[in-house]
Amino acid sequence: PKPWKVFVSYKSGNIIAFLDNLMNSILYRETYDALSSYVEKGLNAETVFTEYSAEDLVGCDTFLCLDKIIVQWITDRLLDEDVGAKLDALTIPQICEKRRKMHFGAQLELPYILLDSAYRLITAAAYHCPEGFQAIVDKYIKEDYQIDSAYRQFYLAYDQLPDTTDFETLRELVENIYTNEFLAKLLPQWNAGIAEEDAFTTIPMQIDFFSRYIRNAKDRIVVIISDALRFEVGQELFKRMQDAPKCASARLEVQLGVLPSYTRLGMAALLPRKSLTMTDDYQVLVDGILCDNLDGRKKVLQSYIPNSICIQFDDIKALKQMELREIVTGKQIVYIYHNQIDARGDKPNTENEVFSACQEAIKEICDFIHRMAVGANTIHFIVTADHGFIYKRDKLCEGDKIGTVSGKESFVNRRFIVSSAPVVADGIANVRLGKILRNHDEKVVSFPVSSNVFKVAGGGQNYVHGGSSPQEMLVPIIDIRMEKGHVETKNVEI
Repeated sequence: PKPWKVFVSYKSGNIIAFLDNLMNSILYRETYDALSSYVEKGLNAETVFTEYSAEDLVGCDTFLCLDKIIVQWITDRLLDEDVGAKLDALTIPQICEKRRKMHFGAQLELPYILLDSAYRLITAAAYHCPEGFQAIVDKYIKEDYQIDSAYRQFYLAYDQLPDTTDFETLRELVENIYTNEFLAKLLPQWNAGIAEEDAFTTIPMQIDFFSRYIRNAKDRIVVIISDALRFEVGQELFKRMQDAPKCASARLEVQLGVLPSYTRLGMAALLPRKSLTMTDDYQVLVDGILCDNLDGRKKVLQSYIPNSICIQFDDIKALKQMELREIVTGKQIVYIYHNQIDARGDKPNTENEVFSACQEAIKEICDFIHRMAVGANTIHFIVTADHGFIYKRDKLCEGDKIGTVSGKESFVNRRFIVSSAPVVADGIANVRLGKILRNHDEKVVSFPVSSNVFKVAGGGQNYVHGGSSPQEMLVPIIDIRMEKGHVETKNVEI
């Protein structure tokens, strides 16, 4: 700018070298930031640069205000749903990635993550769901899970911002697209597909988990069952493990969970058995044994694998390596029950923390696998879940709630009803429980074909599971093998 030309020095090369070193020095970068802020205010730089084209500024990182201008430019483009917008041939995700790696990227990391996630969600405004159950499943595990992941990353960043004022309109757009363009198109198609005659033979079923992965195992397997670890969260855990230095191999597969997709039934489905039944008072039995707690599950597992054990993750996560080793020594199968996501999501006062709980669950499981591999002489792990979940930030309105049946003869939940007769109403689908459990049970599971819920007193509304959707029923299986042996790393020597 013309008013700044009086400050131009003939020794510009030396000054650029000096400031570049200052900016990129671990010791002095904060000094650079203080000087930059001082000069920015003195020159009224933010007002001056606002007059410039954003394209002229995308490569410059002298002042923090430049990033603020670019963040505002991206926000405006996204609010216009202009996902094709570019600066200097860079797409919006590329701009976010570039600016995050530049000097002030760390200070504005959350807005850039938020904008990148919003971009991926806004592209879903044109979402098209295929027909046929197999096609829907294939597309979800290949592409569509990324929409759920982007929604989670958006709120992870949004909730950490000290001031969300600049992004509140964008949040409303993201919420509208996720609910009305993605879920509203995907779930009815999914439930049309699940009504197909062969839907429950299209992909491997959760109730076959033990026979497929555990029964014929030759080495010790630690099975970590993380309550409500849905497929897209499993994807992130899988990628994290692939990058782990001591991971020899990691494989991600998917299985179709039970319906209703709730903890008691999902946990039972992962156990060995001859029969899986639900009594008339809606208790879940495996081979006639009630297994809604750790003791029942242990009794069932040990009846098939005597040298096995069931443990709560919270009971062993703080153990010393020697204590951990003593617990698993001589055991062929170890079932570990991890409850981070569902524990937070199921409580009304913490359900909005469920995405933070997902991140903590991923870290806890990865760290634990590393500890077991290093200190407990165990290299084979399988991570899976009992069910997934649906989470939407906006509170449900009355139009999103479905009136329920009354009477003591029904098992009523927000996302399902089990009763002797089907619930007949618009927007509700039904399936015979015996078809899912592979027995002659004539009870019927009724569930919304959309993301709507049944009217139930108390509890939260944002976090739900139990119904029929890819988010609730597609359960990840991450098969991990760590390297044998362990050598402590040390600094390289010449």
